[in-house]
Amino acid sequence: MLATRWLRLLLVSTTLLSGLALPVQPAAAARDPASWPEFFGIVGRDPWYEFNTDPERYPVELNRAFLESMMAEMAALGARWVRIEFHAEYDRAPGPGWIDWDKHDWYLWDLAPRYGMKVLTVLGSGILADVDPTYAFSRIDEPPDREGRNHYTRAFVERTAEIVGRYGAALAAVELLNEPNANELLWEETGGRVHAVRPEIYGRLAVDVYETVKQRSPSTRVIAGSLLFDRHADGDRHLAWLEAVYQSPAVQDYRNRTGRYPWDALSLHPYFLPDAGSVLAVVRELRALQLAYGDTTPIWLTEVGLPADPPAWSPAGVLQPTASELAQAAFLRQVYTLIWEQAPEVERVFWFKFEDFGTSHGYASWGLVRLLDSGMVYGREAIPWPRKPAFLVYQQLARPEAVPTSRVPRPDDPAVRYFPQTGHTLRGPFRRYWEQNGGLAAFGYPLTEPFWSGGRLVQFFERARFEYWPEYRGTPSEVQLAHLGRWALGDRSFAPEPPPERLGPDERYFPETGFVVRGAFLRYWEQNGGLARFGLPISPEFREVNPADRKEYTVQYFERARFEWHPEARGTLYEVQLGLLGTQALATLGWYR
Repeated sequence: MLATRWLRLLLVSTTLLSGLALPVQPAAAARDPASWPEFFGIVGRDPWYEFNTDPERYPVELNRAFLESMMAEMAALGARWVRIEFHAEYDRAPGPGWIDWDKHDWYLWDLAPRYGMKVLTVLGSGILADVDPTYAFSRIDEPPDREGRNHYTRAFVERTAEIVGRYGAALAAVELLNEPNANELLWEETGGRVHAVRPEIYGRLAVDVYETVKQRSPSTRVIAGSLLFDRHADGDRHLAWLEAVYQSPAVQDYRNRTGRYPWDALSLHPYFLPDAGSVLAVVRELRALQLAYGDTTPIWLTEVGLPADPPAWSPAGVLQPTASELAQAAFLRQVYTLIWEQAPEVERVFWFKFEDFGTSHGYASWGLVRLLDSGMVYGREAIPWPRKPAFLVYQQLARPEAVPTSRVPRPDDPAVRYFPQTGHTLRGPFRRYWEQNGGLAAFGYPLTEPFWSGGRLVQFFERARFEYWPEYRGTPSEVQLAHLGRWALGDRSFAPEPPPERLGPDERYFPETGFVVRGAFLRYWEQNGGLARFGLPISPEFREVNPADRKEYTVQYFERARFEWHPEARGTLYEVQLGLLGTQALATLGWYR
C-alpha cells in the first residue's frame, strides 16, 4: 500500500513538472469582468498589535487613528480584501489562552465595513496560547486518537467555534493555518526536527474546521492549504504534502459523504520565484493536482510579494526609485495581469504586504509603503511615506480613478476652478496661491489632484509642486513650493564661487551657497517672490539641453526651480521661464511618494 502511494505520488509530480497535464481554459470563458475589483487583496497589520500603542488618546484600547488611516489608504489603493490574523492572550495559564475581543471587535464590526473591506482572517497557531506547553504548536502532530483528533486539534476547533460564533459574516473568509507544509514555528519548537503538520492530522482538522465554520456562519468561506512554495529547499514537496491531505482518511470520508472537499478554496504562497511566469507555472502545477483529485475549488494566492528598499529621504518629496523598487513594481504588475489573463482558476491575489515592518535586524521591506516615523514601534498614526512605485502600479490596476494624475469631471462648485486642458481642479489655498503669484505663466496647468504625501497635502503643476503647511495658516508661508530644483539637479554638484571683489549693479552673491545670480535671472528672482518662492541658487549659470523640447538653453538651478533664459523672448515677460520640473517629475516613478 505504501509503495503504491509513493509510486502514484511520483507519477503525478513528474506529470506536473513536465507541464503536460494542465487543462487551460481561455480567461474570457471563465472570468466575469465585474469580478476584477474583487481580485485585489492586501495583507495588512493585525489589530492585535495596535492595542495600547497610543495610551494618550486610546488608553488600554486599539489605536484607532493608526488603524483607520491604514484602512483608508488600503481602500484608496483599491484593495477589496484585507488579510489579518487572530491572536490569543498568553498571560493566563494554564489553558489555551483567551481571546481579548476588545482587540478585534471595532476593527471587524465597524472599521472594515465602513471602508467596504472584506476580511480574510488566518486561524493560525496564535489562536491558542503558548504559556501552557500543552498548547505549544508542536503538539499538533501528537498521535491522534481513533477519530483522528488529538488534544491540540480539539482545542483548535473549539477556539474556531468561539471566533466564528462571535463574528459570523464579519469574517468573509477564514484561512486554516499558515504554511502548514513548511511551518517556521513548528521547525523552531521542534529544534529543526519537524517541518510540516502531518497531512492526516491536517485533513481531519480541515473537516472539523469546515463543519464548525459552516454551522455558525454559512457565508464565511474556508480557505485551506496556505502552501508555501520553496523550490530552493523543498522541490515540489508542497504538492506531495497536499496529495497526502487529499488521501487522508478524514478528507476521503468527507468527500464520499458530501461529494465535495472540506474547503471553499485552496491557497498558495508562491515565494522565491524569479518572475510572474514562474508564479503562473506553480499555479498550474497546483491546479493540475486539484483536477487529478476532482477538486474544482478556486485558488487564492493569499501571499505573494517581493521586497524593495526605498531611497533615502529628500526635501523635494520626489525620490528616484531604487533598482529593487523598480523590480518590485514590475513583478506586481506582471503577477496581477498574467494571473488574471491566464489563470482563471485564481480568484484572489493578496499582495504581501501593505507596509514594511520592523524586525530585530531593521526593516522587512516587503511593503508597498514605509510608514512615516516607523521603526520597531510605529508612530501615532499610519502615515504612508514613502510610497513605493509598486503602490502606484497596484492602484493603477485596482482603482485607476484614485491615482492623482487621473482626470476628474468638472465639479459643480463655483469655488473650484477647473482646467479642461488637463482635467484637474484648483481650490482653496492652492488656488489663491496660484492666482496671486503668477498663475499659468508662473506655474502652468495643474497635473494632479491634491494628494497626501508624507503627512502633507501636495499638488503638482507643470512647473512646481505646491505643499500646504497648515502650521503657517494665514501667512505667506501657508503654501510653499517643493525643492524640485534640488531634485532635478540630482547628484550633479558645482564648486562654490569665491566672493567677487566687485559686483555689478545687476549681480548678487549668495554666500549661503556660494553662487552669483545676475542679469535677467536676478531681475526675475527679485520681482517674482525671491527667496520665499524660489529658494537659494544651487548652481552657476550653465548650458543644458531642455528635456521638454530638446533645445539647449542657459539655465540656473535654485532650490525650488530651474530658471531658463529664452533669448528669442528678450524684453518680454517670457524672457525667463521656469523649467517644467513638475512635468519632469511626473515622468518618473518617484513622484507619488
